[in-house]
Formats: sequence, C-alpha cells, structure tokens
Amino acid sequence: MRIKVRLFLFFLVIFVLQSPTFAQRSADNWNRLLEQKEGWLGADGIYTVDLNRDVITDVVSNKLSPQTLFIFSDTISGETRENGNKYGQIAMTNHSFAILTALEPRKDAITFFWHKPENRETPAERPQNIVDGHYWLQDGVRYGNRLWLTAILVGKAWKPERIDALSFPLDRKTNKPDFSRPSLNTNAPLSLRTSDAQVVMGAAICDDADDGNLYIFGYVDRFSKGSRKDAVVARVPRNRLENYEEWRFYNGREWQEGLESLVEEKATIVRGVSTEYSVSKIPAGKAAGKWLMVYTPGTISEKIAFRIGKTQYGPFGEEHIFWKSTLPQEMGHVSCYNAKAHPIFTDKQGVLVSFNVNRLGELAQKPAEYRPRFVWLDWSTLEEAEQEDASK
Repeated sequence: MRIKVRLFLFFLVIFVLQSPTFAQRSADNWNRLLEQKEGWLGADGIYTVDLNRDVITDVVSNKLSPQTLFIFSDTISGETRENGNKYGQIAMTNHSFAILTALEPRKDAITFFWHKPENRETPAERPQNIVDGHYWLQDGVRYGNRLWLTAILVGKAWKPERIDALSFPLDRKTNKPDFSRPSLNTNAPLSLRTSDAQVVMGAAICDDADDGNLYIFGYVDRFSKGSRKDAVVARVPRNRLENYEEWRFYNGREWQEGLESLVEEKATIVRGVSTEYSVSKIPAGKAAGKWLMVYTPGTISEKIAFRIGKTQYGPFGEEHIFWKSTLPQEMGHVSCYNAKAHPIFTDKQGVLVSFNVNRLGELAQKPAEYRPRFVWLDWSTLEEAEQEDASK
C-alpha cells in the first residue's frame, strides 16, 4: 500500500510540474492545419499578416474574404512515406509563405509557396529560395499596396549578418503578394553590432496602435550576458514606414534618433525574451485596452510566457508562464522556441499562440518534429494574472 501511495504522489508531482500554470484550451485543429504529406512539409519562424488591412470593401455587400499571410523561415519540402509519418525525399529552402482564405484552420483554404514562382519543380526536386540569399524572415505588415517585412541575412554561427527590409507588391485585385518581384533595401537601420552586443530589429511589429504609429520591436543580443535577448522598440508614423530617417528609438525615457541608443541597458523594455515574439492590443476581457507581449523565456524552452503592459512599449508587468509543452518528453530530441500570439485569430475567449518545434543542431527525422504547434491563451487567464499581481 505504501508503495502505491508513493507512486501516486510521485506521478502527481510530475503532473503538476509539467502542467501549465493556467488551464488553456486545446488548439489541435490548428495543429492539423500544417500537417502535409507532400510539397510544403514544415518550417519554423511563423508570423501572420492580415492582407486585407486598410482595404476598402464593396459598399454594397460589405464583404471581403479573409486573407492571412503566413511567413515562415527554414522550410522542408518534398515527399513523405508511411502515411506522412516519415520523410521521403526532401529539400530545404530558407523561407516560405502560405495564404489562408478563412479564419478557421481549413486545409482546403490554405495554399503554400516555397520556391520561386518560375521554378516549376515537382515536390521531390530541389526548390530555390523565393528571395536570393540565406534569408530568414521576420514579422511583416501591409504597407499601402505592398507587403513589408524584415529579413535576416544569416551569417556565421547562425548569427544575423545584416537585417534587410524586404517588400513584395500586392495584386490590386486579389491582395496577394507577387512573390516573383521581391525588393530588398540593404540600407535600412535595422541592425547594429558592437564589441559585446548586437541589435536586431523586426522581431515583432505592432500594427494596432491608436496614435498613428507603427511600433517595430527587436532585441539586443548581449554577448557578455550569455547571449541574453532583451526586447527593444522603435516607432515611425504608419504612412512613413520607409522614411527611415523618421524612425525613433526608445531609450527607456524618450524617443530619439539613432539605433545605437538601444544598446544601453536602460533601453530594455523586457529582459530575456525570444528572438521572435509578439506585442498586440488586448481586445476583450478586463485587461482590454492594455498590451500583451507573448514570448518564450530565454528563446528555447517548453514554457510560453506573457506580460501585460500599460503601453505597447511598457512598463510591462510580471512574467507569467501559461503553457509548458510536453512534446520534448513525448517525442524526445526536440526543442520548443520563439512563441508568439497571432491577433488575427481571436475569439470571444482568447488569442491563438504558436511555438516552434525542431531538432536543434540536426535535421528533423520526421515531419512531426519540425512544424509549429498552437495553443489558445484565454482572456480570463490575463485577468487571473492581473489579480495575482495585485495580491502581491
């Protein structure tokens, strides 16, 4: 009997340790959306952009089919075997896209783009990058009749060599990007390297501010602090996005010219975030009107955290862990990283959050080891977190 009690207590402790701090809803239907048996098979770096933002709808029908662009980085494509459970012949490109023409995870409504439009290859043949060069893609925004996003030119030891501004024209009839016409600006003020730190901008874009500005977030990679990633932010009038001389950078007290101001510790708005994260306005619940930051603490972790801010640039409250993935224990050899919220996909209860899964340091052995996963973050969880903070 004592052995049974001890075993029960042991497994109870393990369950508590592995469970999220707050109960969350399943997002299995979103997980299944990215399960593919051929063609596009998996990627990381997932961001989403509303392609219909600022588009004038038909005044009679007042209807416009939803179109969400998914932005991915390193992408595996090709064929699978054993009913999609193992890779067959595969290849890798450094970025890809998808367009979902629904607000629900419907496989019949998503189309993937993972090679140059003129490269008419079969799924098993080696594709080419849509944008020439080893580019990982970051967050984006619709800017007039173009898609604007930032692109990391990958250098040695997988560190950013340079951050470029990338854009694609949008078709005036369909609102879809023309992936055959990429345009790169290699002189945008999006990165800076010193002897002990590197500033990388574009990790998140906040496009729902009420003051007419776009807020472009990034991080400072502090080499002397164990490569800790600290969140920083810039802003620019929304209609002046590409007038880079009008960008202003938050130094912890005021907005000023010069990317170099972000290197200072006082410019940090949150310490220890991911290399990819999100900042968005909370639309519902008792925290409505405040700002939600979602990230993976320390970049690589099974945990997903959030903070609530008074403004989109802070001050942000306490860190709250709301999810802990069990995939590393269930699958073995995989890691989770770079969580973020996708405010396009919200409901009355909460917002959709993604995190990446991969065999870091080696190629994934099967499709399940390399594609994003999803979970819902409920508005009630934010309310619980604020009550918890207030009681301290």
